[in-house]
Amino acid sequence: MTGKGRKITSLTIKQKLEIINLVNQDKISKNEVAKEYNCDISTIHRILRNQKEVELSVTRNNLKRKRLRQSSCNKVENALLQWFDQMRATDAAISNAQILQKAKEFAIKMNCDFEPSSGWLWRWQRRENIQYKKLQGEIADAYHAQAGTFRDSLLKDILKDYEPCNIFNADESGLFYKALPNGTLCKEGGKTQKDHLTLLFLCNADGTFKKVFVIGKPRNSRCFNEKDPPVPYYSQNKAWMTVSLWSMIMKEFDREMGKQKRKVLLFVDNASCHKVNGLCLENVKIEFFPSNTTSVLQPLEQGVIHCFKFYFRKILIRKLILSTEKGESIKEFLNSISILNVLTYIKRSWWLVTSETIKNCFRKAGFPFDGNRFDCIEEVCDTIDIPMEIEEFQEYVACDNNVNCFGTLTDDEIVECVLSEDNEVCQSSEECPTIDLGPPSFAEAINALSIVEKFMECNNIEGDDVDLLEEKLFKRRFKNFHQTNFTSFFN
Repeated sequence: MTGKGRKITSLTIKQKLEIINLVNQDKISKNEVAKEYNCDISTIHRILRNQKEVELSVTRNNLKRKRLRQSSCNKVENALLQWFDQMRATDAAISNAQILQKAKEFAIKMNCDFEPSSGWLWRWQRRENIQYKKLQGEIADAYHAQAGTFRDSLLKDILKDYEPCNIFNADESGLFYKALPNGTLCKEGGKTQKDHLTLLFLCNADGTFKKVFVIGKPRNSRCFNEKDPPVPYYSQNKAWMTVSLWSMIMKEFDREMGKQKRKVLLFVDNASCHKVNGLCLENVKIEFFPSNTTSVLQPLEQGVIHCFKFYFRKILIRKLILSTEKGESIKEFLNSISILNVLTYIKRSWWLVTSETIKNCFRKAGFPFDGNRFDCIEEVCDTIDIPMEIEEFQEYVACDNNVNCFGTLTDDEIVECVLSEDNEVCQSSEECPTIDLGPPSFAEAINALSIVEKFMECNNIEGDDVDLLEEKLFKRRFKNFHQTNFTSFFN
């Protein structure tokens, strides 16, 4: 058959992302987009169908690439990439010979029939946007800027193009989520110090945007029961922040800012897991604090994280008091705490940290915003409404300040991490309670609320919040029923 064939236009990853944004965000018709990019309408439909795959490819790949070819041994390449990022984060010099040797070692550990070659190395480097650069006397930590110099000379210039709502800070902190105060309260709880999570806090300078991301050991914990966790949760065999997790979170944050049509500035410390070679972000500019100055310059470390832990510890102690009043031992209480419970406590505690606290801590760190400079955290952290001395409680709040949130993985740990991605069963010894009584009924919820209301009446406590909860329960109940008899609500 003769005739003029269709012209095939190959689009780069960057162009595909632009097309997705034009159609989904700017609401431009597909025909107009096809005409602008000189391609067929079917190409536009195919790009939109594969939107998730295109967006995920941006994390590492060269945006000028036009195809996403898969390697014959992806697991080896994934392990090699984690090793490469980890080495470069420490400013280590890496040669091609080292990469080939390490790829061969990973193939043997993973029982893959794979022999790395120079041609494969060239293709892998192109796929992962890795470029060879000659070192010119590169010395790690050659420049140690003092916090005062950074604040007085550099910070104002860095911030000049950004409003406070578009200036962000992110920082990790460890959390012993089952730790109890020292003394007789926790004689049975010595083992709880091993139960920890890593939390990544993210907020902007005016406190209008704040998120927390949680990293734990359990992969598919039974307590989730196919439910979405209350806050973003990621699994890592040491509950550490890694280069791959950081890249994943940053890409999601970048997409969220893109949907809001915002260009933002993110300040982070010089942790090795934050230094990602080839990380492509369209809407987020990452600025690193000078080495050894984060304890002074990092806003989250000026009291925001401390306030969060203050609220978290108060919630945990209150739950312990309720448990003991029901006749449960401390061991039974600790065993009853699931990851899902903890994520709920984390969400609540982070919500309780006010925007004013966040603003104050940015000012304390030296960010030149309007308002008074505060040298102390919110007054709420000076008073507690639980039976403990304030000094003892503050010491308890700070019990996990020195927990490692990241580290260097061995080759075997990298292999285990890559292979575990295909494992659907949680290998952690930490399990949730096996007894599942199901959700309480509407009648049980109303009955429990009436008991609370009676208790408040007997103790002269205003019950406005109880009335509000009752209203919410009835609204939810009526929402699930249409044109039914009144008595059926109590059956």
